[in-house]
Amino acid sequence: MKEKYICILFGILVLNSFAFSTVPKRAVSTSQFTTEILLSIGAEKQMIGTAWLDNPILPELKEKYDKIPVLSEKNMSKELFYSVEPDFLTGWDSILDRKNLGPVEELKNNGVRVLIIKSLKSNKIETVYADILELGKIFNLEKNAKEVVEKMEKELTEIKVTLPVEKKKIFAYDSGTILPFTIGGSGIPNTLIDLAGGKNIFSETNGNFINGSWEKVLGENPEFILIVDYGSSTAESKIKFLKEKSPIKDLEAVKNNKFIVVGLEYLSAGIRMNQGVKKIAIGLHGERKNAIDKIN
Repeated sequence: MKEKYICILFGILVLNSFAFSTVPKRAVSTSQFTTEILLSIGAEKQMIGTAWLDNPILPELKEKYDKIPVLSEKNMSKELFYSVEPDFLTGWDSILDRKNLGPVEELKNNGVRVLIIKSLKSNKIETVYADILELGKIFNLEKNAKEVVEKMEKELTEIKVTLPVEKKKIFAYDSGTILPFTIGGSGIPNTLIDLAGGKNIFSETNGNFINGSWEKVLGENPEFILIVDYGSSTAESKIKFLKEKSPIKDLEAVKNNKFIVVGLEYLSAGIRMNQGVKKIAIGLHGERKNAIDKIN
């Protein structure tokens, strides 16, 4: 998980120096959220590879997804990447590390245009909408992208109406034993917690996903624990650690099983954001579950 949030030295988030003058025909996506955005706007015929699926693809996108080769479960080699003759790349910013697919200039010199969405470094929902619209423009699918954004905006507005003003304290646990790897205040995950009626106890710490401290968790005494679910380390194993071996095992929230399990794909800057807000909101405000569930 941590490797996905490594800050790259040479990458920039929107690569204006390499103009998108032609529509991509052989795109590769290396994150679940960008893959699902591209499939949602109808770019599947222009995709020739994917990687980094954290959890199962959205059921309504599975038929499209299954027609696109999975190049790698996680990071892929340069040799494999270039073997499919890509002309466009998007996904996690760590792909631009020299140990992965290389910096922007190297990719550019090899004929690959790159777009790392701005919302990876933003905590604003509007930035996610702008990213979806930008991908729609690049792939000449602007109408489709606009429809996706309009639907998301409407749904989020309806969700917010159902929630109370009072916030409930929440600690997000991703991984880590010596230090807890958690959600900071600078990214979309923190915003989703806030929209769901939660108060992230590490919201004052800069960064998207960050190393926190067990002392801080103990001092804040959160009412709920958000478990970030993805990969081979199951939610059940994370909960088991928190209950049996962690420094916070005696917190009331831990002892009383106040856990909210949410897949990473629902906490990322993509089309599942609203569902992520709903999942967190139902966990925090169970008494409003029926009202939240009615929102499509």
